[in-house]
Amino acid sequence: MKADLLPPHDLPGESPHYIRAVTEMGNTREVLVSADIYASNGMKLLAKGARVDSRQYARLTRHRLSAPLDNMLTTDRPVDGNILALEVDRIIAQDAIYRRIVTRAGDPRMLKHSLAGLPLPPPVQLRLTVMSEQCKAIYQHCLRVAVIAFAVAQRLRLPEEHATILLAALCHDMGEMHTDPEILELTHSITAEERRFIHVHPITGYVLLHELPGFPAAAAQAILQHHERLDGSGYPHALSGNSISTLGKLLGVADVAEAAIKRFDLPRVDMLFRINRARFAPAMLDALRDLLHVTASDEHNVPSENDTAAQLQHLGELLHAWFSLRAMLVGQQAPAPGDQAPLAFLFERMAQIRSVVLQAGMDPDNMGSMLAMTQDAPELRVELHAMLDEMDWLLRDLANEIDRRSPELSGLSHGALKDWQLQLRQPEMAVAH
Repeated sequence: MKADLLPPHDLPGESPHYIRAVTEMGNTREVLVSADIYASNGMKLLAKGARVDSRQYARLTRHRLSAPLDNMLTTDRPVDGNILALEVDRIIAQDAIYRRIVTRAGDPRMLKHSLAGLPLPPPVQLRLTVMSEQCKAIYQHCLRVAVIAFAVAQRLRLPEEHATILLAALCHDMGEMHTDPEILELTHSITAEERRFIHVHPITGYVLLHELPGFPAAAAQAILQHHERLDGSGYPHALSGNSISTLGKLLGVADVAEAAIKRFDLPRVDMLFRINRARFAPAMLDALRDLLHVTASDEHNVPSENDTAAQLQHLGELLHAWFSLRAMLVGQQAPAPGDQAPLAFLFERMAQIRSVVLQAGMDPDNMGSMLAMTQDAPELRVELHAMLDEMDWLLRDLANEIDRRSPELSGLSHGALKDWQLQLRQPEMAVAH
């Protein structure tokens, strides 16, 4: 779906979830109407100077607004460049990994200096303030993505302006503030229908920001593209290769890295990018891995043989099931290089996964032999376990991609494809990135 064709009900200012966050913030700090707020039918809803709190929630959500809410509100002590610099300074002081990243990137002062002087349009200041008060997990994620993106750009000496990189990173998940917070909870099991709302958040963020005076066009484009992947497996538009901007590629690497660093130890993070090399810009991956500088002291505990054996069995069963399914699907559609038929992506993804298995020295017909090789080499089992965790994630991500592309797959053998898709998602051994 093109960003300029977003349905009216998905336009900014219409999300009850964001309006709830804004009005609830008004319960604890001053939020004022800076310009009369009108409904799209011309009815005045709130007058300039009125204070906004949760009592106005029903009134603001009962009508379609004539303009984005961010343009018509102000708050006291909004998030500005100095506050952002202090927040990032706190992250670097408290987190050894981020301290390592910033130190190895070059001049640590450059990041804080660039943040302190960052030009923030008032609507962006308001939204960052709401994020910091009401959506703390998204706010902390965006701050850390900004640190990683800036450090990788420093290491590679990218020509993009510092302000553009930081604005893109700080604002890249603003569209998630329009999503039901319950869906975003890590403990929530997302349904295929709910996943559709997550997949639209880059478009929502782009629509919010791309025409905002003073907001760089390159930053808005990167926000739209931060979930696209080089191999075409991303969303919302399944772009590939050079169709994705440099800044979009940078945000993609930083976004996944932040999520992985938060959940996993550094060897697992390093393995993630080694396995997913085809999905991300290689030079950016190399720069990130150099910044992380994984050493022997970062290693985690040796996993049990039973856990590793179960993962190997799952992967072997999936590969065996794929060959049976592939034989059926080839009868409906012959895959060929560059083929644009509906299932071409599936053949390509599975070819990539099989290639990773073979490059790792595993025999798809005898997966258990790999476990035997690690019996007297615990360091190999650590690496094998990390790789298998990433393979599990790759397979579940493929299941999600099938969901995203389901409208293109009508008329195909949905029964067999659905059964295999369920198998892709089992077992749930790791948290999705």
